[in-house]
Amino acid sequence: MKKTVLNWGCLCLLAMAGLLTGAPEAQADPVLGLKLGLEGGINLSNLNGPNVNDAVGSRLGFVGGAFADIPFTPSLALQPEVLYEQKGGKYNGTAYQLYYVEVPILLNIGFGIPVINPSLLVGPSFSSNAANSGLANVNSNEMGLILGAQANLFQFLFSGRYEIGLTNVSSTQNIQNGTFTFLVGLSFI
Repeated sequence: MKKTVLNWGCLCLLAMAGLLTGAPEAQADPVLGLKLGLEGGINLSNLNGPNVNDAVGSRLGFVGGAFADIPFTPSLALQPEVLYEQKGGKYNGTAYQLYYVEVPILLNIGFGIPVINPSLLVGPSFSSNAANSGLANVNSNEMGLILGAQANLFQFLFSGRYEIGLTNVSSTQNIQNGTFTFLVGLSFI
């Protein structure tokens, strides 16, 4: 089941890239061309849910991977990513460390402001649990919803986002991940 989410996400990335790189808008205007790059940063995650009380702490973790920016128009693009993320938190005094391979499929909505090119990011994320410690019965797959903002300065991108987990982390507990992520990226194409 773990590989199903990862395979599905990679297949979506490849299909979208193949379909959209041949779009007439991308060929006619180099500004609208496909961008590929690497990104990395930190995230601050915690556990959310109805049974979570004040005895919850956060976990600082690494996040990094690759992204594509596939334009539809000058102010609308699809931004799929493949990331390695460290999530988790503390719950009732126990530290939970969760490691995921995550595939966000984000809609990048630009505001048309030159130089910094600010945009809004929104979309689902599909995660596969790669490893964990401190928590039993961890679900293999997880879905989330991302909302964030991004600025592009030349070939660099700076983004901040929040992801709310839509599925339980464990099959025995009603808790979900909640993650603030801050990334810096470099577009090399």
